[in-house]
Amino acid sequence: MKVFLIGYRCTGKTTIGKILSERLHHDFLDMDQAIEQQTGSTIADLVRAQGWAYFRRIEKEILFKTGEMKDTVVSTGGGIVTDPENLIFLNRNGFVIWLDADIKTILSRLDSDPSTLSSRPSLTAKRLAEETEEVLNIRRPLYEKAAHLRIETGRSGPKEIVTLIERRLP
Repeated sequence: MKVFLIGYRCTGKTTIGKILSERLHHDFLDMDQAIEQQTGSTIADLVRAQGWAYFRRIEKEILFKTGEMKDTVVSTGGGIVTDPENLIFLNRNGFVIWLDADIKTILSRLDSDPSTLSSRPSLTAKRLAEETEEVLNIRRPLYEKAAHLRIETGRSGPKEIVTLIERRLP
């Protein structure tokens, strides 16, 4: 079985993905790390040098390569759902879990994460709170469309969330 974790920035995809993969005895793939390894650049530097369209192309290539993998938990990038072909691929190739959190939780996590600047470049060049609200309004319906399961991550710790996910996996 393959599990795809989708959701906005700082909703716990990497943290929960690592724990879930250990519990399920699956491999773990963090797509953002895979992009950085493949390109030899941080995501921020990559986007600054090549633009978001280039980043999304690399992201899609890596996503489609997961089709060959088995027993893997994949932590996707927050914008993976913006490409309709990605939505189809996700649904056909694994169980999709949307990790969600309220905007206050997301902003708090973004502010406290030291990797935000290097791994989470601005999406709109607006202030962080304004950008987050705007992008969430666009992406939430896409996450909902893609997901087989939605989990709120702002109310529980990662281990409790993983236990909840394990109970709900097919």
